[in-house]
Amino acid sequence: MNKEVKAKWGILGTAKIARESLIPGLRDSNSSKLAAIASRSKEKAKDFAEKFNVPKSYGSYEELLNDDQLEFVYIPLPNHLHTEWSIKAARAGKHVLCEKPLGTSAKEVERAFEAAKQEGVKLMEGFMYRFHPQTRRVKSLLNQGEIGEPRFFRGAHSFSLVTQDREDDIRWEEEMGGGSLMDLGTYSVNTVRYLFGEEPTRVTARQSFHPDHTAEAETQAILEFSEGKTAIIDSSFLLDHRANYEIVSKRGSIKAFNTYNPGLGRKTRIEIKKGDMVEEETLKSKNEYALEVDELVEAARENRDLLLGPEESINNARALEAIRESAEKRNWVEV
Repeated sequence: MNKEVKAKWGILGTAKIARESLIPGLRDSNSSKLAAIASRSKEKAKDFAEKFNVPKSYGSYEELLNDDQLEFVYIPLPNHLHTEWSIKAARAGKHVLCEKPLGTSAKEVERAFEAAKQEGVKLMEGFMYRFHPQTRRVKSLLNQGEIGEPRFFRGAHSFSLVTQDREDDIRWEEEMGGGSLMDLGTYSVNTVRYLFGEEPTRVTARQSFHPDHTAEAETQAILEFSEGKTAIIDSSFLLDHRANYEIVSKRGSIKAFNTYNPGLGRKTRIEIKKGDMVEEETLKSKNEYALEVDELVEAARENRDLLLGPEESINNARALEAIRESAEKRNWVEV
């Protein structure tokens, strides 16, 4: 691929996250541009293309995948379709950025990466927060031993979906891979695994449901790691907005506020506590979706490993599976 020419992207679907997050990310990207949009409705795709100044529109996902001028595909479809269309895009020779979760099970995620490997294309799960300066700063502080060895993590991610309830909101549908754990809790699971630098050994969890919906509305989980390290996470569609975490050691703690898609107009900050000393850092906002896009394009063009590779996504899916199993069995489950 010619590094001087911006990579051409196509998007499968007209989801809100594509409109409000990925398209601005492509526009802010150093590497990419949006070239095509597909919908199951030709008219909807055309209207979307006109609104967002997209050169091409297609009335089916297959048509977009058959466009040989497109190198990269973004998939923001309902969760239960992520694996299927990631595989189809890979079979069409496209590099793929798929929204999290990449699959509703670890086996699905493994299948998607196997297809990408067979076709010689890159596949990355859309954990955009990993590229944000806030996340990188926290990881850097831990690597430098700023607070010593982390021992405890607490992550909270919620918003009141119930107050903006729509009958057609797919996040409430169990059969479509919905629920707060897969939508929100997956971020906290991914974060603690990244910051601890290891995988949980066992988990215990509980889930609660809204009477009008099939997918779980809230999840609380405890994850145990080696040498007594522990994490507590919660996700909820019923509580007020929270998107934060703290990581604690014997010597101090680091708290991260307003993380997980804070937006360009909002500040992100971290609080570093060591003994009685507390220091606060405010980090400059950057478009984490643009950084995510650039990572995939650069990895494809340089033929190098991604910062978020197969093992990362497969292990995240295994942890999520264990949490769901534990909530169902009401017992500890090994990961």
